Amino acid sequence: MRIALLQLNARLGDPEGNGRRLEAAYAEAVAGGAELALAPELAIPGYLLEDRLWEPGLRRRVEAESHRLAARSGTVPLVFGTARPAPSGRLWNELWWCEGGALRHCARKRVLPSYDVFDEHRYFEPDLAPQPLVPFRGERVGLSICEDLWADPQLGGTPVAYGLDPIADLAAAGATLILNASASPSFLGSWLPPGRSAPWAVPSKDAQRRRLLSGLANKHGIPIAYVSRVGAESWLLFDGGSGLALPDDRWQGGEPFQEGALFTDPADAGDWRSVEDARWLRKALVTGLRDNLAKQGIEALVLGLSGGIDSAVAAALAVEALGPDRILGAALPTRFSSAESSALAEEQARHLGLAFLSLDADAPFAGFSQALGEALPGRAFGLTDENLQSRSRGSLLMALTSEFEVHQRLGTERMAVLNTGNKSEAATGYFTLYGDGIGAFAPLGDCLKARVYALAGELGAAVPRGVVERPPTAELRPGQTDEASLLPYAQLDAILGAVLEAQRPEEALADDLTLLLEGPALEQARAALPRILALLRRTEFKRRQLPFAFKVSPKAFGVGRRIPLTAL
Repeated sequence: MRIALLQLNARLGDPEGNGRRLEAAYAEAVAGGAELALAPELAIPGYLLEDRLWEPGLRRRVEAESHRLAARSGTVPLVFGTARPAPSGRLWNELWWCEGGALRHCARKRVLPSYDVFDEHRYFEPDLAPQPLVPFRGERVGLSICEDLWADPQLGGTPVAYGLDPIADLAAAGATLILNASASPSFLGSWLPPGRSAPWAVPSKDAQRRRLLSGLANKHGIPIAYVSRVGAESWLLFDGGSGLALPDDRWQGGEPFQEGALFTDPADAGDWRSVEDARWLRKALVTGLRDNLAKQGIEALVLGLSGGIDSAVAAALAVEALGPDRILGAALPTRFSSAESSALAEEQARHLGLAFLSLDADAPFAGFSQALGEALPGRAFGLTDENLQSRSRGSLLMALTSEFEVHQRLGTERMAVLNTGNKSEAATGYFTLYGDGIGAFAPLGDCLKARVYALAGELGAAVPRGVVERPPTAELRPGQTDEASLLPYAQLDAILGAVLEAQRPEEALADDLTLLLEGPALEQARAALPRILALLRRTEFKRRQLPFAFKVSPKAFGVGRRIPLTAL
């Protein structure tokens, strides 16, 4: 059977637009000889509308558009995800089988995730009853939705036990083909130093998906067709990962983040294809920026170009997402900035073709310092002055977003500041609130410093070699370097990869580090553990005020990691 998997990029709260995109993809599938077309979970409302799902008017529009699409179905079944009100006042998360101009069969999601970034019990009602099979072309087709796959007690790997197994129920009922419609956010595995492994390391979502689908197909002896959405919604990234898993470990799949119809057939051979981390990360972050800007109506970005690795990588990603004509890079030197920093910033701007300005951040910094000195005659230079430099830069960047001449130069009405901070800094509080902590988006905010360097390698000439080779520094006082203030990043990231991304218990970290480091680096990291963990705990209030970051790791700051500000 030739199955078309429709990897679509839904827009939240736009059921009519999503319906038109789905209808066009269905037409493409039919023209391509598909015998069945499968679209993602909640393809009509989009995943996930959060509290907008409570709006009565939007609920009516979703249901009306779903029925319109059902009426447009032909002899090739169109199977897509939507939602309808349940008697409880919440919603059913449904999968509709539409054929011959009508809704013929409906399946409901049976297990609802409420962990990490998921909170589906807030909006949906689970259907605990086994779902009926659909007879079609000599097959008995089982319908399932996203988390229904992950409920298998051996293969699912979720942090909760559901007590029911929808896929096993479909197999026991005699299914010969299982369809699964998903909207599954994607991420890389927990970070490990190159060449290292650890039994507790969290695999990437692609690897987890591969193990799950192949394992279920083999376990039950049934092909499983899986489709998921692509694109980005706020901090969540969806790479699709759609394909067909066969019981003999074969897989037919496509490229990540690619929208359109993917054709599969159990009669054809296939192999798993994975994408290496740096390439996946580049595609993910560019998709995150492009989608969020387009869907929020932001047309251009301003960012500080410091001559450092973070701003250089962020600038290259922004240019790839929007094009150079919609990016303004600004050097913001103070008295402690080196000539090399400004030169590298200008070199990159010229190479990327983006607009570039150099603004004297020392002037507002000097004014702040003078005002403090007049009120506090005995004060000496210190941390306050370092923060004032960063805040002077932040104020100038924000000013550029509303400056008429900048809007004219970029030919745009709505623009925002792009934050350039990384996860290693966020974890330790090594940033200045209302300074380098400003911005609308933080594309690198879930990337440990090691992954920023990996991205620089993937981006090639877009990041000047001089930027990659120089020691990271905020240049807020003479001779300052990040690693002298914190810890060498290789050691810091080993700690953070274990405690944050793999969620290892603190009491196990000293032993865990023996798998990741050796020699003096191991001893230095072990000695620094109490200080790093203390920084992680006491800087939660700062992270709450950061721009949102795109989730690219198993555990990101934000909605998937809810830590009270007052917890010890």
